[in-house]
Amino acid sequence: MKKISILITFLIIFFGLLKVKAYDISKNDKLYVSGESIGIKLNCGVEVVGTYGIKYNNKLYKPWEDCGIIEGDKIIKLNGNNIETSQDLLKSLKQSNGKKIDITYLRNTKEYNSYITPVSKNNEYSLGLYIKDSILGVGTLTYYIKEANIYGSLGHQITSDNFYSGEIYEAKVDSIIKPQRNQAGEKKATISGNKIGTVVENTNTGVHGNGTSRINTDDMEQLNFKTRDEISLGEAEIWTCIDGDNVEKFSINITSLAKQNTKDIKGITFEVVDQDLINRAGGIVQGMSGSPIVQDNKLVGAVTHVSIKDPTLAYGIYLEWMFLDMGIEVVE
Repeated sequence: MKKISILITFLIIFFGLLKVKAYDISKNDKLYVSGESIGIKLNCGVEVVGTYGIKYNNKLYKPWEDCGIIEGDKIIKLNGNNIETSQDLLKSLKQSNGKKIDITYLRNTKEYNSYITPVSKNNEYSLGLYIKDSILGVGTLTYYIKEANIYGSLGHQITSDNFYSGEIYEAKVDSIIKPQRNQAGEKKATISGNKIGTVVENTNTGVHGNGTSRINTDDMEQLNFKTRDEISLGEAEIWTCIDGDNVEKFSINITSLAKQNTKDIKGITFEVVDQDLINRAGGIVQGMSGSPIVQDNKLVGAVTHVSIKDPTLAYGIYLEWMFLDMGIEVVE
């Protein structure tokens, strides 16, 4: 009878754990609000971005020609090894000793299997392929919940590609390229080697994940937040960097609030009314995605998109939708 009781207790605990959310947050809880620029790196696999011929002993070799691989394909296996990074590829090439090896690549969603012979030149091996294994971009850190070690950033997806791993890094804004007619402006930033977080989710609500010990909350303010039903039209702020790593606050006017009952983007429509931001940046530019939107000293969302026709007009996502993709539930 004792064994049965222990089993029942275990099952109750087990099924109870399955229902536990990643993190519960109430409106009385405060989170760190950022606005700092970050570099975002997603390791998306080894993609072919071009081909070239290899000249050796007065002969031109094109190893890729017979195996059928083309620009846009992703190499997923080589010489029996799984390939996720360029380092994986180089290691497999070295193991080949210049002999014909098997290759598996992905085109759209279909796998192709073939053979390819590396060219040996000066004790190095080449397939005549230009490749990339990651996507790197600049965005803005929105919030950080220290108790759960969870951050949210960007407010929209950085790429639709699947990724193996990812990191976020500190970044400093070097300059702003102002918007021109029918062309968005852009932050030019230097990304440091100081990793401050790992990427867990890359969804249409942003890039989310966990912080490292290097994430710095000293310069962040702790604020409460508003749910989408509490936000009002009118005055608000965006917090962002347009010079170095200095987070500044700029005035905006919320002009429209979309009624959304399910996760979506472009819930908040606003206009920039801060003349200082208009003079220095021309309005909203690329790299400001994820900039916190603050109203009544409470976090309400993040900047996501800008109007190409008028860079002073832009959109934001409700904070709740960013919470969802990291399993954060708002409770009473």
